[in-house]
Amino acid sequence: MSIKSFFLSKSTVDFAYMFTSNIIKKGFGFIREVILASIFGSSFFYANFLLLKTVSELFSELTQGSAMQASLLAKFSKLYSINNDASLLTVFKFSQKIMLGLFILSQLFQIPIIFYINTDHFWIFILLSILLGIILSVNFYNAIFLVVMQGKGQFKKHSVSTTIDIFISTLVLYPLSLFFGVVGIAISRLSGLLSLFFIYLFPMYNQGKGKDVEFGIKDFNISLLFLGNLANIIILLSRFTAGLDEGNNITFFNYSVVLLNVMLTSIVLNLNTIVLRRLSINREMYLIFYSGFSAFILGLGLVFIVDIFGFEIIQFIFQRGAFTIGDTFLTLSYAKDLSYCFVLIFVASSLFQPFFTLPSDYLKISSRNLSIIFVICLALNILYFYLFPSNARSQSLIMMYSLSFVYFILSVYSCIKYYRYEY
Repeated sequence: MSIKSFFLSKSTVDFAYMFTSNIIKKGFGFIREVILASIFGSSFFYANFLLLKTVSELFSELTQGSAMQASLLAKFSKLYSINNDASLLTVFKFSQKIMLGLFILSQLFQIPIIFYINTDHFWIFILLSILLGIILSVNFYNAIFLVVMQGKGQFKKHSVSTTIDIFISTLVLYPLSLFFGVVGIAISRLSGLLSLFFIYLFPMYNQGKGKDVEFGIKDFNISLLFLGNLANIIILLSRFTAGLDEGNNITFFNYSVVLLNVMLTSIVLNLNTIVLRRLSINREMYLIFYSGFSAFILGLGLVFIVDIFGFEIIQFIFQRGAFTIGDTFLTLSYAKDLSYCFVLIFVASSLFQPFFTLPSDYLKISSRNLSIIFVICLALNILYFYLFPSNARSQSLIMMYSLSFVYFILSVYSCIKYYRYEY
């Protein structure tokens, strides 16, 4: 392939759109974090909010983003590669039922956390729990139709729509946070999700003609949903652990991950999406080595940048308002400690992509076995913390590194399974 044809290929153009939109979204994301840091800093009230939000975000990671792509992208890519039109009525009806179930399930987990926090602002946190449950449900609904959009190959439209979502959320964040505190954070996020739905996804309701799409619970492999977004699940589990000391460690963990997560979300995950779609149609082994090596180099670059320029970057982004120079040092310390495990996460998330393109019958057993191994390792971590108690910061680092290493080992094994099946 010539250099000119490479840069004009659809995959390259798709990646360019997704990369550019994610850079813009990361820019808005930084603005959001700057606003939150200046208003709330490392306050205990904000730390409690982060702990509660982590619960709903864990559910969200199982129902959107990479997890949803891993479960459904291959299905819709193949569907639209054969048919130009398809009826999505069945998809709408099924998704609405799941939305209600997710909301109820989120409350069953979040309300006990509120009692654990033992806050003086009990009813504010009950309201937050309800808002976070609604956000989870709407996010799931949007995520399904964003995958449909990607299955059609509409990566440009996908990029623009998700950018508008985060733009609107960021635009209203500052005034809402000033007037309503942490409740305003939840309202701002919900406003972005609703704008995404009504502007871009609601028109899909008119797509009642064409081939009927069979869609139901059988399309959701729970183990595959779990594995598909394992990187973010590891981060959220570690963040939750950091918040169990009833202190503000979780705020420094959160700010450091915002910095470290830039390359994962803006480059590595976009590259993974393109590779996943290409592998679901054509088996091209060189893509696996290319994406894995690229992720490794990016991970090493991240470690270098944090080590050399971390203080200046954190100070420039966060240090204003309620965020003090002491918060900068504590965030930097967390970021340096966490940066090395992100190399494992980058590579593992790339190596897992071929596995997700295998036939569903084959994946059902394999993904279940891999998920069981990961859950056992998670249980061993919890047992270790029980037998050998330590502070929340140390436990969050142990959780992050041990689970990242397990993730990497599982990704290598998944590549071996893919190679044996195909060759």
